[in-house]
Amino acid sequence: MRAALATALGLLSAAGVADHAVVETPTPRRTGPVQRDRCGAALTAQLEKDVASPIEDAMKKADEAYKCNAYLCRGYQLEDNLEGVQTVKAGDVLDFQIDLIAGHHPGYANVSVVDLATNQVIGEPLRSWADWPDSTSGPPRNDIDFNITLPDSLRSACDVAGKCAIQWYWWASKNRQTYESCVDFYLEQ
Repeated sequence: MRAALATALGLLSAAGVADHAVVETPTPRRTGPVQRDRCGAALTAQLEKDVASPIEDAMKKADEAYKCNAYLCRGYQLEDNLEGVQTVKAGDVLDFQIDLIAGHHPGYANVSVVDLATNQVIGEPLRSWADWPDSTSGPPRNDIDFNITLPDSLRSACDVAGKCAIQWYWWASKNRQTYESCVDFYLEQ
């Protein structure tokens, strides 16, 4: 049994299977027909194949139909995710759970609020890790099970659905791969 497991793990390693992670809670943006139209069928199919895969894998499939930014919420579009927009208040605490499928190559990670029009972070990260994943934390593990508090300073910037998203971002520096998940929200006035 051990020999079979070691062989299987060796084959996975040789095949290039590396890091994979995605936000599980709160419900992140997903793929859909608007993304397919804007990002192209080939890139979208690659992202759908593994929702926790690095964006760079999908970019290898980008063709002339690619007219989106896969590095903004994986190219997932608000229009495909309107039912998932969360209405929150300043001071609300949101619990996050990351599905860390494989994390062999550390890097850094953060949770930030992103201006969707400019793909720029608004303010300081709400949570950050200089060395992610941190297998030494926990239990419970504070790198895959954590919470964030939405500051009042976002009130005017994120007052309408579609202006902002909460983005979980992981850069696996050793293998130079990007992982993102976005949660759509707006701050109730």
